[in-house]
Amino acid sequence: MRYAPRAPWLDPAEQAEVCQKLLQYELMEFSNKRDLPLKKGGTTDIYINERNARNYPEAIDYLAKIYRNPLLRLGIDRFVEVPDSVSCFAGSLAQLTGIPYLTIREQAKVGRVAKAKVIGNPRRGEKVAVIDDVITDGASKVEPFRECERMMLDIKALVVLVDRQQGWQRNFADNGITLPVWAGMTLHDVRKQLISVLGVMERCDKALEEKNPLIVALDGKSWDEILSVIDRLRPTGCILKVNDLLFEKGIENLIPDLSVYGRVMADLKSHDIESTVANIAARLKKNPPWAVTVHASGGEKMIRAAVEMLKGTQTKVLAVTVLTSFDKATCEEIYSRLPLDEVKALAAIAHRAGAHGLVCSPEEVKILRALYPNITLVTPGIRSAGVSANDQVRIATPAAARQNGADYLVMGRQILKDAPDPVAEVHRLLTEELFIV
Repeated sequence: MRYAPRAPWLDPAEQAEVCQKLLQYELMEFSNKRDLPLKKGGTTDIYINERNARNYPEAIDYLAKIYRNPLLRLGIDRFVEVPDSVSCFAGSLAQLTGIPYLTIREQAKVGRVAKAKVIGNPRRGEKVAVIDDVITDGASKVEPFRECERMMLDIKALVVLVDRQQGWQRNFADNGITLPVWAGMTLHDVRKQLISVLGVMERCDKALEEKNPLIVALDGKSWDEILSVIDRLRPTGCILKVNDLLFEKGIENLIPDLSVYGRVMADLKSHDIESTVANIAARLKKNPPWAVTVHASGGEKMIRAAVEMLKGTQTKVLAVTVLTSFDKATCEEIYSRLPLDEVKALAAIAHRAGAHGLVCSPEEVKILRALYPNITLVTPGIRSAGVSANDQVRIATPAAARQNGADYLVMGRQILKDAPDPVAEVHRLLTEELFIV
């Protein structure tokens, strides 16, 4: 299958300008509550509707100009418009590019004598591109593609302004469609522009974000897998913990992308000589996350190197004590101490080094809260009553961990895998177990 043949045909600066214009001409709506209705059901936080360019002649001219570049770069003989989203500027685009166009309707108009479904007279073998405003699941593009095939046209690409990233690849594969999609930007790009660059849209209600203690572990998942989840989780204010994906996408790329959807915990668990850990911390300074983890067992100098490197940023350096997957036997084998004794020893080292917080199991959090009343305490190994512990050993319920002094609770499988609806599970945890909202 031939999907995504090129990078977006708009660079980030162009994307910012386009988003501003879409807002100016009332071609885009946004809602922090994620309650805008979609045509095929469901709701979204961003809705783009180029057909409203009919209300602004200058908007028609602008849209024609931005679509011109990808069409000229494709070297096509004709473009195909799929009414009614782009009909208002198709004529202007043809004039601007000197490229003739073809209109293909989803449904033939009743009562027409000639080709009621197709307007135009293409020649067999012509190179064409289909244009539309957005692509979601791709269902509305199936019939235009089939019609182009019946006319024996050489379809180079579907050119859209925005890829909403809502399953068109699977739909196309199921229908045997080999149509490459070339988008100016993704819905994630739009969201990033509105929240992080233009600052016209809030990531989440600030009061809720400050109250929410849940850290959602995004371990073992690709960017495409987590995107649909963090999109819907964004209004809840959860912190997003990421580990292995940082190595796939890179620190400089992933953290600003994730920060669109929530505060980010870069769970790097660094453990090396001071200079190496300082170098790793330096990578975070351009886009500082909410927190980064280092192993307390790396020693006082190593922890201090991370703290010093990140001084002046918002980033908390969290020192990991004893992993929650370690039982007593494992802890004695590695550290020659029982878990609690080792946790206390490592916490003392981290505190001397100036760490902003500690990562510990729920079994030690009460004692660490008494010893260090002002430090941030993060506890993995959190499970609701009756939920499987999986590979965690020293665990507790959300309510118990909070009562014992934990500031933040790390949860992964229960929200993302076990629950049929991650957002509903987060709301349930906040309301029924933690009594926060």
